[in-house]
Amino acid sequence: MTQAECLQAVVERVRELAGRGTRPVVLLDLDDTILSTTRRHARILREFAAETEVAERWPEAAGQLSVLEPPPHAYSVVDIARAARVEGTEVLSALKEFWFERFFRSEYVLEDAPVPGAPEFCRTLAEAGAVLAYVTGRDEAMRPGTEISLAQKGFPVPGRGDARLVLKPRFDTPDLQFKHEALERVAEWGPVAAGFENEPAHINLFADRFPGGRMVLVQTKHSGKPIDPLPTVGRIRDFLLTA
Repeated sequence: MTQAECLQAVVERVRELAGRGTRPVVLLDLDDTILSTTRRHARILREFAAETEVAERWPEAAGQLSVLEPPPHAYSVVDIARAARVEGTEVLSALKEFWFERFFRSEYVLEDAPVPGAPEFCRTLAEAGAVLAYVTGRDEAMRPGTEISLAQKGFPVPGRGDARLVLKPRFDTPDLQFKHEALERVAEWGPVAAGFENEPAHINLFADRFPGGRMVLVQTKHSGKPIDPLPTVGRIRDFLLTA
């Protein structure tokens, strides 16, 4: 099945369920599923490089990181730095700590850009009758920035009837555990027509819980855990119906 066929099948499934008088649900992860985190990483790298202590202790690394465009498929900030040939335990450790203090803050998610075609596709799903369930590993402290970001990028906005935002109550809850619990809440909203995730373990969780839904892995980047998506899971690169 081509990417366009995979996406169109989801739209048709939504229309089919909506035609029966129900409000079908589509599950959507955020980070690197419908929103790319690449620009968020880039901002943090630039800010790290601009720190006076960093520039003095590791001037070569600071110079490299200040102009680095993060590779789109690099997942961790250490992998991104190494792509710029930044090595050394101390500088990488300092970078990782600096990154951790910022990456999960509400204001930084405003840097995220839509995965190509994602806003338009999500609007198509809403127009077809779906309730979009943004089920994300972000926590409640990130709600303000997340809601602003979704609105700015043209996605259906949570709280307006056709979209809901489900965030972790606690930051330290593992993502897979949280999503397992969140799916039980979502199951009460209506029949699940489809789901989209960039993490194979998470899309498998969706597929196991809702075997009647069309589950799709978005092949942007993921944490690298050696888990294969189930045979029933579709695969796409982005949300462009012309691809």
